[in-house]
Amino acid sequence: MMKSSSFQFQKPQKSYFLCFLLSAFCYFLSANKPMLAGTLYNNWNYAIDSFDDSTSGNDVGNTKYEIFGTAFQQTPTQLLFAINSNLSLEGTTSTYAADGHVGWGDLFLDLDGSLLGVKFVGNNASGVATTGLYDTVTTKTVAKENGSAWDNLGEYNNWVRQNGKTPSIGDLGADDPYFNLNEHVPNLIASGTRIGDVELIADLTGLGLDFGQFQATGAYTHVLAIDRTLLPAGNVKFWLAPECDNDITAHIGTLDPAPVPEPSLVLGLGGFALLLGRVKSRRS
Repeated sequence: MMKSSSFQFQKPQKSYFLCFLLSAFCYFLSANKPMLAGTLYNNWNYAIDSFDDSTSGNDVGNTKYEIFGTAFQQTPTQLLFAINSNLSLEGTTSTYAADGHVGWGDLFLDLDGSLLGVKFVGNNASGVATTGLYDTVTTKTVAKENGSAWDNLGEYNNWVRQNGKTPSIGDLGADDPYFNLNEHVPNLIASGTRIGDVELIADLTGLGLDFGQFQATGAYTHVLAIDRTLLPAGNVKFWLAPECDNDITAHIGTLDPAPVPEPSLVLGLGGFALLLGRVKSRRS
């Protein structure tokens, strides 16, 4: 009986040990895989922001600056980045802004410390004049010039909370150390080198984009398109805000390497071009 009992007791020990090893292995894999925040739906990666953490004057929540969420998708040739917000591409008038106008800030992409910027509207106070994609970027903020009543991000978050609302920064918590709570969040390119174009897509039909799936119902959806070959692969943090910093959002994801054409396809196209050239030469 003792032998039987001892045998039955040892068998579960082996099972527990194997389960422990399997759990440890799974943890190791999850701890070492790239961090993929957001939610994947219909080939779009979404990051949903708080719906009530924007401010305008004394109003808090669902104001004209509210950003409801962002999404991105990688096609074979382009990175598409979408913004759902109450702020139009033209921006808005504001009696608090020094020039009477508050526009969109620039979109930033932090790729493991390498910072790129996208100027996608022409009517903001960016340090670069032309819309497009920029690298070797430095940043600045114009929050105060555009009417921010707070001295830093921490004060802004506290004001939102004092009014019974919930601040967030998309995939980041409102107090995430990625941004310095004692400063305003940078919202514009100060300087940079232009390396490519940005396209604003007007017709969203057929893109499969659906912010409504997440109850994100901003008045506008803006979609930007960037050539994928201009972007390095790796983990990325996107962030953007209006010039006043009256709402801020961030999106965490991973950019895949841009597809490389199959060698046979490249050779085939080259052969076709050569053949076409010979035909034209004979005709002439």
